[in-house]
Amino acid sequence: MKEQQIRWFRYTAEDAKAAQAELDELADGGWELAELGIFTAAFRPLEEPRRCWVEPARWKSSSRKDEQAREDYLALCAQAGWDLLDEAGGLFYFQAQPGTHPVPIQTDGSMEWEEVLKKSLWNQAYTFFDLVIYWVAWSAGRYFLDRPRLWEVFFSNGAMAAQLLLLVWVALELFLGLRVVRYRRKCRKAAETGAPMPVPGRRSARFRGAAPLCYVVLALGVGLSLLMSFSDSHTSFEGGERLTAGGSVLGQTAEYRRFSQEDGDLWIESYDCRTGWLADIVCRDLGATEGDKDRLDRYLHLHGPVELTPAELGYDQAWTYRWADGSGLLFRQGNRVVHMESAVLDLTDNALVSSLLADLDGAACALLESVIA
Repeated sequence: MKEQQIRWFRYTAEDAKAAQAELDELADGGWELAELGIFTAAFRPLEEPRRCWVEPARWKSSSRKDEQAREDYLALCAQAGWDLLDEAGGLFYFQAQPGTHPVPIQTDGSMEWEEVLKKSLWNQAYTFFDLVIYWVAWSAGRYFLDRPRLWEVFFSNGAMAAQLLLLVWVALELFLGLRVVRYRRKCRKAAETGAPMPVPGRRSARFRGAAPLCYVVLALGVGLSLLMSFSDSHTSFEGGERLTAGGSVLGQTAEYRRFSQEDGDLWIESYDCRTGWLADIVCRDLGATEGDKDRLDRYLHLHGPVELTPAELGYDQAWTYRWADGSGLLFRQGNRVVHMESAVLDLTDNALVSSLLADLDGAACALLESVIA
C-alpha cells in the first residue's frame, strides 16, 4: 500500500456534511487524514485510522469575546476526545485523540441545526448575495447617473469578452448563493422532522470548493480581455485633427475631429454595424444624446441641447439640427449610422457628406494598415 495519498480536498462551510462523508469513507478504507493543504489533503494508511469530525467554523472575529468563546469550545471538544487538526475553507476539522473512539460532537440534528448550521448557512448565503446585490446596484447606479454609451462595448472584442466573463462571474455567485438557500431549507426541514441532516452531492460540493480557482481564472480572463481591448482601436493626432478607427466582430467604427478657427470645427462619427439591432441602438442613443446637456458636455459637444428635425435627404432615416454656431446631421443608411457636426459646412449637401465619408473611410483604413504593418 502507498505510504501516502494526496487527493483533491476542499469544501466550503455549506458542504461540511459532504466533507464528513468523504472522510468517513476514507477512514473505512484505512486512510487517516494527516494534513490539510489549500486545495488538497494528505492521507496515511493505518489499520485503525482516527476518525474526524467536520463542522462550520464559528467565532471567527478577532474580538475578545469570540476568542474566549472559541477557546472554551475547543477545550470542551478536547475533553470529549476531539483535537482541532486544522481550520480550512470556513470549516473546523477535528480528529479523535490517539487511542480513543469519541462519539460525534453533534448527535442531535435539531440542536446541530440551531447551534451550528442555521447561522453558518445564513452567513454563506448573505456573503454571496451581498456581492451580487452590491455589484448590480453599483452598475445600475452608475448607468442612471452617467448614462454611458453601453453599446460601445460591442465595437471592441476585448470589452465584449470582459463583459461576458463578468456576467459569468455574477451568474456563478447567484448559483452558489441560491444553492446555499436551497440546502438551508432542506436542513431546516430535516431538523423539524427529526431526520438526519442531508449530505450534499460530492461532485457539486467539490465544484463549490473549487470556486476560488474559478474566480482567479475569471479575474485573469477579465484582465487579459481589458488589455486586449486597448488594441481594438487606434488613434492618430496631427495638428488640431484626431482620427480614431477600430472595430470588432459586430462592426467597424471611425471618428474624426478637427478643431480649427480657419476651416471651422468638424466632427464625424461613423458606426458600420453588422446587425440591424445594433444599428437601431446606436442611432437611438446618438439622437437622445443631443437633448441631454450632461451627456453633451461629457462627449465634448460644443453646443447645448437641441431638438432633432426629421429630414428627407435620401437616407433611410435622417435628422438635422442647428445651434447658434453650427449644424448637425444624424442619419442611418442600412446598418451604418453616421453623426456629423460642423461650424461652417452645409451637411444637407449629399455630395459633400459622401465626400467626407469617403475621406474618413480612406483615412481609417490607412491608419489600421499602418498599425498592422
